[in-house]
Amino acid sequence: MTAISDLIVSELIEPGSLADPIALYRDVFALRPEDPAPSPRLLTALAHNGSIALGARMNGELVGFSYGFPGLDLDGGGRISSIYHYMELLVVRADQQSTGIGRALMHFLRGIALTRGLRTAQWAYDPLRAANAYFYLDVLGARGCGFAPNLYGIEDSGRDRGHPTDRVITRWDLTKPAPHWPQPPSGLTPGSPEPDPHGDSEAMLLAIPTAYEDPCGADCAALRRQVCAVLSDLITSGLQAVSCRKAGDGTSVYRLVTGAPPDSFIR
Repeated sequence: MTAISDLIVSELIEPGSLADPIALYRDVFALRPEDPAPSPRLLTALAHNGSIALGARMNGELVGFSYGFPGLDLDGGGRISSIYHYMELLVVRADQQSTGIGRALMHFLRGIALTRGLRTAQWAYDPLRAANAYFYLDVLGARGCGFAPNLYGIEDSGRDRGHPTDRVITRWDLTKPAPHWPQPPSGLTPGSPEPDPHGDSEAMLLAIPTAYEDPCGADCAALRRQVCAVLSDLITSGLQAVSCRKAGDGTSVYRLVTGAPPDSFIR
């Protein structure tokens, strides 16, 4: 257990500790009563078999939750070449987002993973959620090294119902600090890649709306398709997403630099 100010982060193992996190997840992702969610039984089984479930409480109230499980890198023969932590979910209560709770959860997770001998964590995130991209890439120092088109199929629940689940596959080297990337320029057209003036000849910038939210009509759906197609092409070509910072004009800008993704990343 660790305390940061009045925040307490701890592992969740017993069934009685896992009902509140599931309720928090359902609330933040606007799930209906009939929409599926992880069960205490599943999370308990995972926690007792090498997985990690974490809760963050402030003044006794749950304000953050994360869980994940061991992931396997397989070689060409289908044998395990390395093991990483796959984070399936990170959620912070809506009124407590951008206050350091997510960072506290992730750094607590890093400590556990390193103790277990793991060097990397991996997860998938929606590339149109600029705040998430900034947190994962700039705050933590992870890299978007793969792209998975419609990873979970068409979303049938929650806030993104009806949309494809295109995801950036992100890997975090638990042994390295987050680098600082330059402030991006403003005035870029969302969805249109441009060369990075601060990078090498292959580095690229890609603007997205900072406050993108669904549902917002056909224009947003078209922009989503365009952004995801561009990111897929850039990442597949060997670039890695390393930053997504606000540009000051209502956009956030991805920065992608050279670095071929490992074959094990989901495409």
